Amino acid sequence: MTQNARLRIPVVLLLLGAVLLWIASRMVWVDVVAFNDQSGEARRSLTGAQWQPALVPLAVGALAAVAAVALVRGTGARVVGAVIALLGLATGALLFSTVGGVDQDRVHSTVTGEEELGRTNAGPGTAGAQAVPEWSEITEISTRSAGPVLTGAGALALVAAGAVPMIWPTRRVQRDDRYVTPGARRGDPEAGEDTGDTGRDLWQELDDGRDPTG
Repeated sequence: MTQNARLRIPVVLLLLGAVLLWIASRMVWVDVVAFNDQSGEARRSLTGAQWQPALVPLAVGALAAVAAVALVRGTGARVVGAVIALLGLATGALLFSTVGGVDQDRVHSTVTGEEELGRTNAGPGTAGAQAVPEWSEITEISTRSAGPVLTGAGALALVAAGAVPMIWPTRRVQRDDRYVTPGARRGDPEAGEDTGDTGRDLWQELDDGRDPTG
């Protein structure tokens, strides 16, 4: 794999992963129906950012990793790759919250804990009739798959972005002798250069107390 590909591929994958996670954080993951005797039935839809607050920080972390991939070389690139891969695994772990059912207690605490949704003085006919008091009972929970699928795709993109520098780290930039003159490679003076007054000779003259311009 070429040096440019080693740099370009993880950068593209990181950007893709960040975009997917951000989109997933804006999508609805869980639909909830709650009921209580005072205000009746209330429906709520939890977005990815509400149900999985780590989504947005993970997306920001993926963007920050772009700079690290572009700047770090050699062994440091392998370390950065390992961190990115762990970021992807942490993202994939978020999917377990929607696999095999959703924790009803967590749904209840999330819905009733939302700002201005958990007010206990909301009654029928008031401005807060759609509020969800703490004593409400969760009667129905349904999940949507689009958000988790995008999160899984983002997790795979991050793991792949971390694997590239781990396996093929970018090399440190070294001087290219193709752009150095043959005389410089041999250590020979350039044409027209006065070999009698080199920099070292000038300093030696000054150290000896003599005027090098004489």
